[in-house]
Amino acid sequence: MRKKRASGGAGIVAISLLAAGFLSAVQAPEMPKPIPEVGIWKSATTGNEYRVRIAADTLYAEWVNVPPAWAGHGAYIRTECRRLGLKWIGTSRSHLPCMEGSGPKARIVNWCPLVTRTEIDSVTADHITGRGQAIRRTDCQTCKLLEVAWSDFVWTRKR
Repeated sequence: MRKKRASGGAGIVAISLLAAGFLSAVQAPEMPKPIPEVGIWKSATTGNEYRVRIAADTLYAEWVNVPPAWAGHGAYIRTECRRLGLKWIGTSRSHLPCMEGSGPKARIVNWCPLVTRTEIDSVTADHITGRGQAIRRTDCQTCKLLEVAWSDFVWTRKR
């Protein structure tokens, strides 16, 4: 046979404190604004606008303000990143003009499909921050990337 053990008064004190509203003075942390599932975001670096959507653990972004002259050639940038811990890691696939020269003497010599890496550090209701591989040099004949460098970006919610 088991003996019944007398309960101490600590449980009664805790219940009494709760009932008296003692713990109600402690504020719960403020919940962050919900992250929109779909929206248009503008890059502070390039001025490009992206339609961003999040489905499960994948973030998709597609360039929407493609210049009309480039759109006629099928220009695009499409990014897909999967959540990995606190970051979103993935690639950007693009079809962009390959230019020779610079300034007013620059000319398009080819249209190249390219793949670069993208990492997103933070997604909030107002900002998306991260970094991506910026194209520095490309062989325009073979569309081979010769030089890339990581570049930070910040996107802000447009609508």
